[in-house]
Amino acid sequence: MSRRRRLVASLVALGLLVATAFAAYATTRRHSSVQTERMRLARQLLKSGATPGRFDKIGNGEADRGGAKDPFTEDYSNRAFPNSTIDFAQTQQSIKDAKKILKHSGTKFPKPWEAIGPNTLNVDTLGTQTFGPPTQWSGRISALAVDPKCNESSCRIYVGAAGGGVWRSTNALAANPGWTQISDNGIPSNSVGSILIDPTDPSGKTIYVGTGEGNGASDNEAGVGLYKSTDGGDTWALVPGSFSVAKDRAISAIAVDPSNSSHILIGTTVARHGLSAESGGRFTPPNAPLIGLYSSSDGGASFALVLNRPQDPVNPTSVNGGDFYRGGVSHIEYDPNNMSTYYASMFGYGLFRTTNNGGSFDNVYADTLSSGDLLSVRYEFATANLGGGNTRIYLGVGNQSDAAGNPTSTRSELYRVNDARAAGLTNAGWTKLSSNVNGTPGFGAYDFCQTQCSYDMFVSSPAGRPDEVVLGGSMQYGELPPYAGPDRSNGRAVVMSTDAGLNWTDVTGDARHSSAGALYHNEDMHPDQHMIGFVPTNPDVFFVGSDGGMIRTNGQWTNDSAACDSRGLSGADLTDCHAWLSKVPTRLFTMNAGLNTLQFQNLFVDRNNPQTRAMGGTQDNGSLAYTGSGTWLLPVTGDGGDSGIDAQNPNIWVHTYTNAFPDVNFQGFKPETWDWIGDPIFFSPEPDAFYAPLTQDPVRGGQMFAGLGHVYRTQDSGGNQAFLDAHCNTTGLFGTSDQLFTGNCGDWVPIGGAAGNLVTGSSADKGTGYVVAITRALDQNTMWVGTRRGRIFVSQNASASNPDSVTYTRIDTPAQPRRYPSGISVDPTDPNHAVISFSGYTAYTPTTPGHVFDVHFNPGTGTATWNDISYDLGDQPVTDVAFDATTADVYAATDFGVDRLANGTTTWVVAADGLPPVSVYGLTLVPGTKKGERILYAATHGRGAYRITLPKK
Repeated sequence: MSRRRRLVASLVALGLLVATAFAAYATTRRHSSVQTERMRLARQLLKSGATPGRFDKIGNGEADRGGAKDPFTEDYSNRAFPNSTIDFAQTQQSIKDAKKILKHSGTKFPKPWEAIGPNTLNVDTLGTQTFGPPTQWSGRISALAVDPKCNESSCRIYVGAAGGGVWRSTNALAANPGWTQISDNGIPSNSVGSILIDPTDPSGKTIYVGTGEGNGASDNEAGVGLYKSTDGGDTWALVPGSFSVAKDRAISAIAVDPSNSSHILIGTTVARHGLSAESGGRFTPPNAPLIGLYSSSDGGASFALVLNRPQDPVNPTSVNGGDFYRGGVSHIEYDPNNMSTYYASMFGYGLFRTTNNGGSFDNVYADTLSSGDLLSVRYEFATANLGGGNTRIYLGVGNQSDAAGNPTSTRSELYRVNDARAAGLTNAGWTKLSSNVNGTPGFGAYDFCQTQCSYDMFVSSPAGRPDEVVLGGSMQYGELPPYAGPDRSNGRAVVMSTDAGLNWTDVTGDARHSSAGALYHNEDMHPDQHMIGFVPTNPDVFFVGSDGGMIRTNGQWTNDSAACDSRGLSGADLTDCHAWLSKVPTRLFTMNAGLNTLQFQNLFVDRNNPQTRAMGGTQDNGSLAYTGSGTWLLPVTGDGGDSGIDAQNPNIWVHTYTNAFPDVNFQGFKPETWDWIGDPIFFSPEPDAFYAPLTQDPVRGGQMFAGLGHVYRTQDSGGNQAFLDAHCNTTGLFGTSDQLFTGNCGDWVPIGGAAGNLVTGSSADKGTGYVVAITRALDQNTMWVGTRRGRIFVSQNASASNPDSVTYTRIDTPAQPRRYPSGISVDPTDPNHAVISFSGYTAYTPTTPGHVFDVHFNPGTGTATWNDISYDLGDQPVTDVAFDATTADVYAATDFGVDRLANGTTTWVVAADGLPPVSVYGLTLVPGTKKGERILYAATHGRGAYRITLPKK
């Protein structure tokens, strides 16, 4: 029996064990929707053959399903509270306040910030979704444009990152392409939704960038309009008329009339309010412009709405606003045979055509699925010149959801019409190319974006090859080796047809058949696909942008179907596999070295090795290990939250996925030896944040804390090492994972007894929510804790041997903001002194203003003095704070960088040069290796990690 078959068999057996364990374990917990959902999730994990790191791979994936539990919905709510929405006025004010600080006089550090990467992220076998050969990733790519002059000797491409701005490569086909970030000096947003090279400029130097990302997920940031460059991206200027029609929206599509460069089209979609990756959220602000198709006939000086349909109204009393994608325009293309005809796809309404350059529109494929769909169906298309004046269109129709946003049985399909300009064209004139029957040719184009078409879906046909069409979507995990199900494909995240959509091959993986890899031995694309671009002179070479960055084909193909015969397949599954692997790339090449667009959530730095040992969690790309170079390592698959390194034993590392779901490793970050220790937290009925706090004790070995309704604690790194290594290995590969999700992996306990539930009570008293900040002082027992609505507690016996005997003193009063406490930095020389930051806007709590406070706790009276030191910081949400005890200076992280308040002053200044204008999610201040040295680290959400050595007193 193969290793993979043994794995599945063991997990099936484990499922029987868990079925009985669930019943016993549940009796020890009170019933709740949280607990029920966690049990359902555990059953799904076992059924799918998945491991703890794959929580996000078995549900609805990245697509926004309307729930309240995602990081960006939470962040938006935290910032808006006590309001339900954030008005654009607050965004504009925060921008103005950030710009003012740039002009403040004050002493800047003599040395700039140092970028420490990841310039390259190496992904271990056990960090990949296939457990395949090691690879390289970067952050999510949301836009892509290939220079029409690109050829095999010289190729320029532009990519837009979800939180990292615009990047350019001038040698994209090289073995190691170089990358340059080109939008910092002119585009005031790191969120990119579209890029277009002006087809009327023969030099290829006129480029348009639409800000705001329109892929349908909870972390898509709204933008600030359309930007234009006439020098290949060296400088940028706002297209002035675009701001009023695209603010608080995403520009998902751009087109320029091939016969008139002054005629510009943009398609806008619903996005999330914010200027960078940090400031996202689910709600659309009041007075946001209508979404739809806008046209300018004066080079962008003004835009008029030429096509729109009814869209979802905003319901500010709901948990998510209630408005999704209906009416958004995701793609625009001119007809290759007629410059007065163009097409536009619209969420919830289908495909539209104009034959008089926007004077009127026909709905040439009308939506029939979205009337009861909360999200509305996505449509994507590609035009192709058939010759003889005929235009073919390939049309992708996304999956359907019900009124609650849950997927129905209607999945994505592909259609084709060979005369797109035919008069009276309706749905009846289209040919369906997909089939839901396994083993038939059309099955390869069925369900290609699964239940998350609003997030990852593309349809493209290269110029000059009308019979070729490529579809991109989401990974079919059940067809990959680490998961239960027939291994009949290489994942089918990207599939291709060269006979006009009749037959399909899977181009997601190549045919290198490397000796590397545990369960799979070929390079495989990242799971979620967003963009594709072809080399004009050789469309067999194409670039694909995904959640894991950039990858390309090498332009050569091979029949790899013989590999199907050793996969244990039969019947229709074997028929599928033989067809899908009959033409695959001989090689796929990653292009991510130097593309520093990873979105950090946080960064933990080892106090004992501050220059060379750190770990940081990233959005979608796991927890990354730093060892002193710009090349980092992803040693474990899954999402990335908080992490830590034991204060006494440098070999004990910990990381979390989403929530506070942790692994521990007793051999550093060795990929094979991560143990799951999250059962007590996983099955707890208490609420927690999407990225819940997990804090490594800075003094006591083995002690960690995690935030739910209570603070949870372990004092032996999650449990007995011998037991965890023998039974709780997170990979499921080595026969040592038989106790996963039984209640036996991990020994976390809530501390403080009944009184330790820190979020009870009404919202008016800052109750509800969950613990969001935990900081242990450098003594043995003091711990500071913050809850979502602004409660602050101090415990003086957090390390007490009896967890129920831990006590807290609440030190906030009605005079402090009822807002989200985003950071607590405890004075290393005084455990009763801390600096605390608050997110949100003073405009929404005008009677309790402030973003940064200096706080002194008096244990004798059980009270604290609060001093607002926000001064001229302005009304900017502060994301984290750090206190330097050597100088008594304070550092604040914002959506635009890091600011500094020098001791004894009342003026905030930019801390230092060298940090790009990007949201900083976390600050970490640690002592250096030299006497008196201190190092400040900044975790950015879209541009990697930075650090600076602070000046001496």
